[in-house]
Amino acid sequence: MKKIEFDGYLLVYLTDNVEGRWKGSFAILKGPTEISRGSLPLAAHSEEDAAFEILAAARRCTGHRLAA
Repeated sequence: MKKIEFDGYLLVYLTDNVEGRWKGSFAILKGPTEISRGSLPLAAHSEEDAAFEILAAARRCTGHRLAA
């Protein structure tokens, strides 16, 4: 598992490349509370690209909560 801190949240994620197709799963935490969890297919071509895609998805999830 890897972790990224952003905008006061903690993103915990895993990426996997199976037969050339990347996929990822993640959880977003604010303190000890889980805010969101998900998994998604990725268009990434590298582990770094996969991390950027997951971070973008996490930001979209937290952005909707802030707008509500």
